Amino acid sequence: RALAATGRSKMSQWAPQLRGIQKQYGVPASIILSIWGRETGFGQAALPYDALTAIATQGFMGRRPEVFRQELIAALRLIEQGHATRAEMKSSWAGAMGYTQFLPSDFEKYAVDFDGDGRRNIWSSVPDALASAGNSLHSQGWDGNQTWGYEVTLPKGFDCTLQGPDKARPIAEWIKLGVTRVKGRTFPEARLGDPAFLVLPAGLKGPAFLATNNFSVLKLYNNSDVYAIFVGHVADMIAANAPVEFAGTWEKVERLPRDRIQRFQEVLVARGYDVGKVDGLAGFKTRRTIGLEERRLGLPLTCYPSQALVGAVM
Repeated sequence: RALAATGRSKMSQWAPQLRGIQKQYGVPASIILSIWGRETGFGQAALPYDALTAIATQGFMGRRPEVFRQELIAALRLIEQGHATRAEMKSSWAGAMGYTQFLPSDFEKYAVDFDGDGRRNIWSSVPDALASAGNSLHSQGWDGNQTWGYEVTLPKGFDCTLQGPDKARPIAEWIKLGVTRVKGRTFPEARLGDPAFLVLPAGLKGPAFLATNNFSVLKLYNNSDVYAIFVGHVADMIAANAPVEFAGTWEKVERLPRDRIQRFQEVLVARGYDVGKVDGLAGFKTRRTIGLEERRLGLPLTCYPSQALVGAVM
């Protein structure tokens, strides 16, 4: 709520620039403001790290060394080409820079000069940073005619293994399966033919969403279901100028260590399952596989990791 309230004040402060960005890139100002708020608290978050050091560290000992080695080369190019000095390139622990947290390769692909001063400046120009975020989303497929998603209610006994973007179907077909919008709302008539997919970030232990391709575009900014839901939800509150509560409740879930989830994934892969990336994170393919194993073992269907299931499988 605090982020949404600040976002509404920023909407007024930067209204002309945001209107221009929305017109040019087709991305709602509320989405761009939500990203700015989530990434750096509207520029208030400390970015204490030297980007080159942070990126080089990730390239040497992080989980994705091959990615960050290329980011290091891109960071050196930014300095060589005069976009910023090394002193200006302050970052998060993972090397993301500026108001809207771009890695060097993001800067090269999507950064724009929106304030017209001849420099693409995501570090101290709010218009440049926000427009660059809009260009990033637009370039990766944002559809200005769609929302990011809809919170929905699932019928009792619904099959949670139907989740994931590879199981998308038209909204009209979800309705036939008994999926409804929360709070008595209806889906827009003009959007019933749009493909949508089920997102269950906590399996059947939390709210459910039908997501559009715009949700997938948000995940290209940060590959997390929870991140995309957060950004979309805060954007909805900014646009509505009012608090918007989820109808679904988040039940208490068991917290398993990441390395234990990773070993669990490795066992599932050895049994022939596709769990997505084996990284200790319960993404949609892992959650879906959990549902299949729960069904096989006669456990209650939740599509979310539990000690009982992990113990039974391992």
